[in-house]
Amino acid sequence: MQNGSKLFAIILGVLSIASPGKAQQRAVSLLLINGKVFTADARGTIVQAVAIDGERIVAVGSTAEITRRFRAARTIDLQGKLATPGFNDAHIHFLSGGLSLLRVDLNGARTLDEAKRRIARRVAELPPGAWVLGRGWDHTLWGGRWPTRQDLDEVAPNNPVLLQRVDGHVSWANTLALRWAGVSRQTPDPPGGEILRDAQGEPTGILKETAAGLVARIVPEPSREEKMQALRRALEEAKRYGITSIQDNSGYETTKLYRELLRQDQLTVRVAEWQNFEDSVSELQRQRVEFASFGDDPRRLKLTALKGYVDGTLGSRTAAMLAPYADDPHNSGLPRRSPEELTRMVVERARAGFQIALHAIGDRANRMALEAFEAASKVSAGEQRRLRIEHAQVVAPSDFARFRDLGVIASMQPSHAISDKRWAQARLGEYRVLGAYAWHLMRSFKVRVPFGTDWPVEPINPYLGLYAAVTRQSPDGDPPGGWWPQERLSIQEAIRCYTAEAAYASFEENEKGVIGPGMLADLVVHSRDLLTIEPEEILRTETVMTIFGGRIIYQRQTAEQPASRR
Repeated sequence: MQNGSKLFAIILGVLSIASPGKAQQRAVSLLLINGKVFTADARGTIVQAVAIDGERIVAVGSTAEITRRFRAARTIDLQGKLATPGFNDAHIHFLSGGLSLLRVDLNGARTLDEAKRRIARRVAELPPGAWVLGRGWDHTLWGGRWPTRQDLDEVAPNNPVLLQRVDGHVSWANTLALRWAGVSRQTPDPPGGEILRDAQGEPTGILKETAAGLVARIVPEPSREEKMQALRRALEEAKRYGITSIQDNSGYETTKLYRELLRQDQLTVRVAEWQNFEDSVSELQRQRVEFASFGDDPRRLKLTALKGYVDGTLGSRTAAMLAPYADDPHNSGLPRRSPEELTRMVVERARAGFQIALHAIGDRANRMALEAFEAASKVSAGEQRRLRIEHAQVVAPSDFARFRDLGVIASMQPSHAISDKRWAQARLGEYRVLGAYAWHLMRSFKVRVPFGTDWPVEPINPYLGLYAAVTRQSPDGDPPGGWWPQERLSIQEAIRCYTAEAAYASFEENEKGVIGPGMLADLVVHSRDLLTIEPEEILRTETVMTIFGGRIIYQRQTAEQPASRR
């Protein structure tokens, strides 16, 4: 009888192993089932379901497999909707973007008169003497003529005004602001900048590159409360667009505000913050030591690159070019410093162990950055710094291979191409334009190309960036077939640039950017299947759900939203 009991127990055990029941399922916190999950791995794997426990993904696979192996506190039926890794914006000015939501917004103003009307509305809300601040104006929409201080004086005679151009590299000031700052016909141009002057030598109100600092230095710093309000507004925007990570150019001091939000459990993006390349090595190291003393979770808040500037922008013709602009034959742009000084600073900071990210727009600026990085590679041989060039908008033909050979990351923002195409070819000419906004060519050289938005220079909306990457058309479909269409990417490639490639750029490819076991559970569910829809439908796609560290932080309320059950 005893032997029979043992035999019976063995048979039951074998049966239970062969046919595991619910009791043997692993308990997890969240299951996503019946979806189309683009994992964004190198093979482009698509699965149906994801098991999440706490902050991490524990398994991916078919719905049948995942529901057999796991039971969850909450299960969400995706009803066939597409899920991808959360967007990782590899180049953003998060605080500036938030502040732009609180100030005069001149984006899209089609005429000077429209811009003046928007400014006048803001002036009416303020007392005399209060600063009027804002950004977003684009004189190329107004026929190409630079606006003047007199234009602002008409609507703001008693308030100082300082407004940044859409690219952030030119500012427009009124007479009162110039007077308060002491900017007059006797004021010399600062290094790396230009005060635009009229025929009589008087400042017109246009301040290019570093010249904007002559007025900006007297503008009152936003209060802590205003900055916190701006960051909270920016976080709401990020949630709404499925952005779960940012590589941010808001500066070291902003980490103190992020830390406060983190303590309040309100920091719903993972922040890789940049320091200022201009600071001395001793100051940068002091900041690193101070930051480390706070003991922040590096998965939520960390310091990564030093951000520096080599030149300006194409729109303002301050990008540093190897030859003069095709539409301005006496102008080759404005390098911020000499090649020798740039190389010295890069080498010094690379030797100290810092990752470096240099803004470079023109082909001369990109070459200067590459030459500085090549010098840095010789003093830190064998060390992987993942040096970055931000924008890499115009690259000389021989320099694409140098990106590859030096292992330099080309951090690009695809929506710049469709914003700039109205005038870019006139600026560059028919030959140089072939190396402009060339993300497909860059990738063909096996260069890492993370994508970002450059918000508030461009909208924070990553769907606009995806659309630009796969069409190279403006939202109205111009030109048919795309502007230099050989540079288009597949939608799969474009998503990987916003996810896996972006994670690599901040040394986080083992933590995020791909939906797979062990990775952070940062995902976004889309209203349309980006992988199969017509390209124009990308612009009509919205985020249905944003999942951050296994928590649902945003859910669009619609009749078709994914079903949830407990």
